[in-house]
Amino acid sequence: MLVYDNLFTPLPLGRGGVALPNRLVMGPMTLNQASESGHLTPWIFDWYRRRAEGGVGTIIGAAAAVSANGRGWGNAMAIYDDSHIEGWAKAVEIAHASGALFGTQIFHAGAASHNALLGHQPIAPSAWTRKGFDPARPMTEGEIEQVIEDFAEAARRSIEAGSDFVEIHGAHQYLIHQFWQANVNERTDAWGDPLAFPVAVTKAVRAAIGSQVPLLYRFSIHADDPASPNKPVTTQGLGALLQSLEEAGVDVWDISCFHESRRGYFGTPRLLPDWVRHFSQKPRIVAGNLLTPDDASSYIAEGHAEAAALARALIADADWARKARSNEAEGIRPYQNQHWDDLTKGIDPTTA
Repeated sequence: MLVYDNLFTPLPLGRGGVALPNRLVMGPMTLNQASESGHLTPWIFDWYRRRAEGGVGTIIGAAAAVSANGRGWGNAMAIYDDSHIEGWAKAVEIAHASGALFGTQIFHAGAASHNALLGHQPIAPSAWTRKGFDPARPMTEGEIEQVIEDFAEAARRSIEAGSDFVEIHGAHQYLIHQFWQANVNERTDAWGDPLAFPVAVTKAVRAAIGSQVPLLYRFSIHADDPASPNKPVTTQGLGALLQSLEEAGVDVWDISCFHESRRGYFGTPRLLPDWVRHFSQKPRIVAGNLLTPDDASSYIAEGHAEAAALARALIADADWARKARSNEAEGIRPYQNQHWDDLTKGIDPTTA
């Protein structure tokens, strides 16, 4: 028996007969190594290849902008034009060659962008300045409808590229999350309902990918302390979001806990994934400081998740999954801050 055998069993996603080969997912990471036009590059292909060959069962390609006005930083990946399909198809092929699944994560940065990058002011549900970014202006109703269509078209391109699933990025205070944030979305029209935009995007994506493709949804909580002054999420608000999105077609929750996967939420000792289970029976992929096989295996064994999303762990060691499966956990290279510094310079720490 493997020491970490619970990390290496399949996980059915509940639609189309698709199952994760194992419980280890390479979480979406914004690599900033695409071309200026958002096309994937040989550097990115090599990055995916090393992790797929290293035994991770599933790769989520990160933060592909669905619109030209949805870019959040330079050299970010994109999927807003049919010319992007070829690169994503190659990424899928690379993952499949090692037995891994591959899916795109589609997103719009909204207010998390800069005038200099876009050539114009960023857009958001309402006038808002996200810290570190330029002031955003409110979207018109026509622009909202267009972005919803852009998400659908991005999902269509994902499927044309051969993706096994699609993930909607509704986390980290990007555009979809901004509509859900009561301290950001101050609209007085129908889009002032915090659920309206996330649900509309989800329904449009589900229609674009059909009934047999699993749909993942990544979310995070921007504030959960009941005493917070900036209109925090409540348990009732979280439940309404999850239940509405599930009805709209979501199959799997990708829960981003940042580095806090083991803290209590909403002023209670209950972990965020356990709150999710309170409202939904859908599979949970959890990201949040699960750096070692012990971390991931125990978290799943304790019932907090069905799969672990690895990011920093796979930055440090592309062979993390293979070593865990071979009972060579002591040989896994631990993550260090220098590894992130290398990555920002375009160096894969695995090859450094």
